[in-house]
Amino acid sequence: MASDENVPLMGSKPKHWSNVKKRTMFTRTVIALALLFGVAGGVAWFTKSSSTPTGPSEPDFSSLHGFCADIKAIQPSEYIERHTRLAETLPEGSALVMEPGPTMLYYTNIEWSLSERPFLVVLQRPNNSSDITTTVVTPMFEATRAAEAIQEAKLPKEISVKVVEWIEHGSPYETAAELLQDASHVFVEPGVRLFVYDGLADILSLQHGVVTTMASRALQTLRMVKSPAEIAIMRCANRATVAAAKQVRHHVKPGMTEADIATLVTKALTTAGLTKTWVLALVDENAAFPHGEPGATKRVTDHSTVLIDSGGELLGYQSDVTRTFFIDNGDRNSHNQTIVDAWYLVKNAQKAVLLDAHAGSTCAQVDLAARHVIDQAGYGRYFTHRLGHGIGEEMHEEPYMNQGNTHIKLQPGMTFSVEPGIYITHEFGVRLEDIVVVAEDGSLELLTDGLADNPWTL
Repeated sequence: MASDENVPLMGSKPKHWSNVKKRTMFTRTVIALALLFGVAGGVAWFTKSSSTPTGPSEPDFSSLHGFCADIKAIQPSEYIERHTRLAETLPEGSALVMEPGPTMLYYTNIEWSLSERPFLVVLQRPNNSSDITTTVVTPMFEATRAAEAIQEAKLPKEISVKVVEWIEHGSPYETAAELLQDASHVFVEPGVRLFVYDGLADILSLQHGVVTTMASRALQTLRMVKSPAEIAIMRCANRATVAAAKQVRHHVKPGMTEADIATLVTKALTTAGLTKTWVLALVDENAAFPHGEPGATKRVTDHSTVLIDSGGELLGYQSDVTRTFFIDNGDRNSHNQTIVDAWYLVKNAQKAVLLDAHAGSTCAQVDLAARHVIDQAGYGRYFTHRLGHGIGEEMHEEPYMNQGNTHIKLQPGMTFSVEPGIYITHEFGVRLEDIVVVAEDGSLELLTDGLADNPWTL
């Protein structure tokens, strides 16, 4: 047989083209079949994906709707009661000065934002009078807006608000001092900024011989003691926060991040009717940082410990609740026993406060009631913060439960958090937090539905 190089190409043309045609036919058949199966598979996939969810369903928190629908806002008559209590506490002839903030809202319901231009409210008790006069000191160009803010406050007719203007090239402190030049003493609310305090105190002292000091402890205590209406709002706000945490717990699954959990809590709190919500969600060793670590994220496993500290605002009052729980993987014995023991130890510290603290206890004694339980178990050095803080219009306000606060004693109507914790760096953190009120009989009443039952179901 002749070699390929001796066979003329043109001489093999009929056989060559026959082979090419066969190969082409085979290739086309393969491509057609592939396209046919591909289209069929695509249709099947599309049909399946259209009828089957690609991930877990969106959590439904609709049962939280209207949680606090029956709770009423602070009524106008309560502002009269507040002024009456102030008049009983404020020395005759003296005055209390404040800037925009919680105390201004407490006495006037006037909403205003801080700026470099002082906007002041002056509450005075004239000589030989048991009444309180209310004066707003405002920048002149803001006078119309100030009048609108006063109207929107819907104060009762018994509280008449006078407006005094100061001009831009003038001094707000001289304007305020003219109102106060005959005062026996001027008290300044603790939230007033230093430059405002100094500006007013200097003119009153140098030009009029009037002494200016920070508000007395008696004056500051007035806002610490809550009325039944305030307590009702706070009770519902905190119960709503607990209900939100309980519902979210069912939806926390392995693989979720701290951000995923926070998103769920925010949705639940908002559904319950709270505004200005906030969430701190920490997983496992991240919870060893009581307020978290910036930028840190952690995913949940089937053996994780999850800490949720959250709250929001209802009708001007705050909630603040912390729950720490374990992922219920069906085998509760699989969780780290040290963390389980720490959880129950923290709960026992809460119970000790509820049993031991009462009206007349100092804030230091309240703190020590919880700290003693944790100290006795050998975890004292891991309880690194105060026991709690007052709560009301502000999430953190007086009175503060710490070992150094020996000068403030509990009174009926005071509200504060009870939040002991154990934090072991790089290992775990456990905190439980509930809000309480000092009841009329002197005992502590929970403003939540009760302490967490156990670390799996809350």
